[in-house]
Amino acid sequence: MPSAVGDVLSVLVPSLVVAAAGTWLLARLAPRLGAVAKVKPDRWHATGDVPRLAGPAMLAAAAPWLPLGPLAVLAAVCALGSLDDMRPLSPRLKALGLLAAGLAGAWVSGEWWVCPALWLVANAVNLLDHADGIAAAAAAAAFIGLGGDAGWAAAGACAGFLLFNYPPARVFMGDSGSLTLGAMAVLIGAGGDGGGLATLAWCAVPLADAVAVTLRRLWRGQKPWIGGVDHSGHALLRAGIPRRLLPPLYFGAVVAVGELASAWS
Repeated sequence: MPSAVGDVLSVLVPSLVVAAAGTWLLARLAPRLGAVAKVKPDRWHATGDVPRLAGPAMLAAAAPWLPLGPLAVLAAVCALGSLDDMRPLSPRLKALGLLAAGLAGAWVSGEWWVCPALWLVANAVNLLDHADGIAAAAAAAAFIGLGGDAGWAAAGACAGFLLFNYPPARVFMGDSGSLTLGAMAVLIGAGGDGGGLATLAWCAVPLADAVAVTLRRLWRGQKPWIGGVDHSGHALLRAGIPRRLLPPLYFGAVVAVGELASAWS
């Protein structure tokens, strides 16, 4: 047991430190690049301009434990998200970019299901990033559940970012972070023993939120990709749940669903 704990810490701690340092650095660089989230009526935050370019820091933190093929795919996804953080891209262009990344992910992993899963999960994590700390906490739980050195490294990257994103957030992950974390979960799952069903089970919470929001907006005649304050986290905040409790709540939900699915399988 001590050896196992030491092995985990030898991965978790370095990735946490690199992610924290990278997030701190990018937060200071982001305003010069235009990667800043401004207050908008269809967004929850109302604290002024917030830096939103954390994806490269989290990817760099996990990179030493990722195989070269998946790392190249994730670098492309991160570049796509970073461009959107600096100069918003059209929804169609982002969708096509993620589709190309999904095809590349399926090729490097040898698993056909990676293509649709990467597209779906990356978009789902992007939608889950609607309140401070939620997306990073949910992703960290999923990475721990998926396991392996890559999973622990990715969880450490999320923890390092959460030092700045835990409510009240001083930094947002942006599309560079949310799209990368979603794609990373799928590619780590593809390299593990659980396969597609296990990967989707550990990503079920963001997927459920995305499905619910999409159906609700379609019912109202709205475009699903247009932002709004109708996510699960927003509902919990309006119900009186303290915002500092949301990240551990989502972390626990991901663990509960993932463990139940594992027990059932």
